[in-house]
Amino acid sequence: MNLAYIIGVMLGDGGVYGNYYTVFCRDPNLEFVEFIARTVEELFGIKPNVRRASTKYYLVSTNVRWVHDFFLRIGFPKGRKLTNASIPPLYRNDLDVVKGLFDSEGYCGIDYQRHGEKTYAYPYVGIDMIARPVIRQAMDLLRKHGIQCSHQRKTPRAWGKHYQWRLVVKGWENVKLFSELIGFRHPERSRRLLEILTEGGILRDHTPRAPAGTEGCQLG
Repeated sequence: MNLAYIIGVMLGDGGVYGNYYTVFCRDPNLEFVEFIARTVEELFGIKPNVRRASTKYYLVSTNVRWVHDFFLRIGFPKGRKLTNASIPPLYRNDLDVVKGLFDSEGYCGIDYQRHGEKTYAYPYVGIDMIARPVIRQAMDLLRKHGIQCSHQRKTPRAWGKHYQWRLVVKGWENVKLFSELIGFRHPERSRRLLEILTEGGILRDHTPRAPAGTEGCQLG
């Protein structure tokens, strides 16, 4: 993967802080964390620190000054993620940033809804962040590549004071296109997305489509 991808991962779950401290990612999946560490080493020629940050998370970081200064020069936001944080200007048209965002912050699933006596399955992929500019920039990039999506405001988490902004890709065709153009390199999310698409293929082969425009599958 390239620098744009790492920028996306860092926007989701990393950061540039004081004392030349750069965090590339924070994640509970060790396989993914080691993948990010190898990518950083290939890109920058340094060996980042990989450690368990808590009972749940692993951390990939470095205190190398020139790496820290590099991210500041390209416009990466310093300190805790702000509500007005955005993708660095040189990378706002790079789809690999979105790949990194979804690997660090993404999730996927199937929303089952009843319509009268029928139940429909609506697959979705999404990310939640407090930085609305990042959400809107990612949404614009997805739409430029033909992936329909939307965003909405969510109430703050129990321990937070800022509203969350949710970007959602929904519907079988959109999620399928997402998997082809974006996908996940994160092992757990990749497996879950494959399960969803596999299930969707079975459902769509044997059941009627949802009402026009709803992009769901009827169950039973």
